[in-house]
Amino acid sequence: MVAGSFYPASRKALIELIESCFTSKIGPGELPKKPDRPLERNVALIVPHAGYVYSGPVAAHAYAELARLGNPKLVVLLGPNHTGYGARIGVWAEGSWSTPLGEVQVCEEAAQKVLEECGQASADIRCHMVEHSLEVQLPFLQYVFKDFEILPITMFPLSLQVCKSLAHALDELFRSFSSTVLVVSSDFNHYEDDATTKRKDQLAIEEILRKDPEGLYRVAADERITMCGLSPVACLLYMQSFSKARLLKHATSGDTSGDRSHVVGYASFIFE
Repeated sequence: MVAGSFYPASRKALIELIESCFTSKIGPGELPKKPDRPLERNVALIVPHAGYVYSGPVAAHAYAELARLGNPKLVVLLGPNHTGYGARIGVWAEGSWSTPLGEVQVCEEAAQKVLEECGQASADIRCHMVEHSLEVQLPFLQYVFKDFEILPITMFPLSLQVCKSLAHALDELFRSFSSTVLVVSSDFNHYEDDATTKRKDQLAIEEILRKDPEGLYRVAADERITMCGLSPVACLLYMQSFSKARLLKHATSGDTSGDRSHVVGYASFIFE
């Protein structure tokens, strides 16, 4: 849907832009080595989902870190529903997704597992049709990894109780499927000045590093932090599959655009 806007529609231009995200001074500074072994531990990432020219270098930190750990067989993509279309928790349960870098199959068995374990989730494609938060992760994944399947899930802003229910389903999925990574898609504070956004983002980052979903919801409400993936991140924080979190990079759109009057915050994390 967003090839040609959030990232280039040309394969050659897309690869060049992805590589520039990795080599950027805001990015890791070098291209990742393509992994030659399978991923052997539970891993989750938090990554941004804006246009690559703005948030791509921050996202690149997460994918470079994952590349050091191995090639996943299954990538669960969990992100916000910006559009309001479709199910509250919408699982794309079959078929495939395509980008200029090729086609990726959806893991139907993993989709059924989540649908069985989480009563609030529904098989639904409407919520994905014009949503960008998951799609923009695919070219990065395709550039670094090979032979993986995906499970795309979007969610509305939901109560902590519902987040906990989805977290339980994802924990059960991790117990059943080896070599799996969860990619949680979220931008942080939106459209305030750079200093305000960095201050607000830091408050959210501290709660994430503490793995405290209640604290994250509380500080987001109290400080009016406009973090679009609040519920997906809360799900991750409730999961038992991960015991430690590490911040990899925090920046704002002002770091790439130069305009610091109205910025969006971006952060990448790894959970193991």
